[in-house]
Amino acid sequence: AFSSQNTSTMSKKRQQLIDVALDLFMREGFHATGIDRIAEVSSISKTTMYRHFPTKDLLIRDALQAFSEQVQASWMIEPDRTPDYSLILERFDQLADLITNNQFTGCVFLNATGEYPDENNPIHQVAIAHKAASLAETQRRLQLCEINAAHALMFELIYEGLVARLQVRQDLNLIDETKRLVESILHSN
Repeated sequence: AFSSQNTSTMSKKRQQLIDVALDLFMREGFHATGIDRIAEVSSISKTTMYRHFPTKDLLIRDALQAFSEQVQASWMIEPDRTPDYSLILERFDQLADLITNNQFTGCVFLNATGEYPDENNPIHQVAIAHKAASLAETQRRLQLCEINAAHALMFELIYEGLVARLQVRQDLNLIDETKRLVESILHSN
């Protein structure tokens, strides 16, 4: 019983480190956020932190992986939902919600690849895998709406372009204009 309780405490601390680190990485950047800062904000000692993550890069990789899994879980569609264009437009509404709630920090995966540009770096690999999963999800949603899934890359590029523009200026009108563009493309198919 003692070892399972210890394991449970360890996993709670590990999850707390991931949560705190991810929040700091999103707001302050990967290189700018040091181990001391993560320890301070999480109230977890550096010794305990290093027990879970021997290097900062492992913490970054695991935090990004955990966030990717969380995002992918949010893509689940209720089984009884009727497929319609709202499946495609939802992601744009989610961006608007993030901006409205002052939670938009840009794309953490794009930011990670900017700070870790080597495509062979495990951190960069998590970003590549997330973008591939995003494209696959767009393809799946298009198929559910009986729209040619070959258009998925175009919709992903429109979405990514919007995220980049919003990172420069958080203008909700850009989201509305992009949604109108996407709707016009959807209606022309």
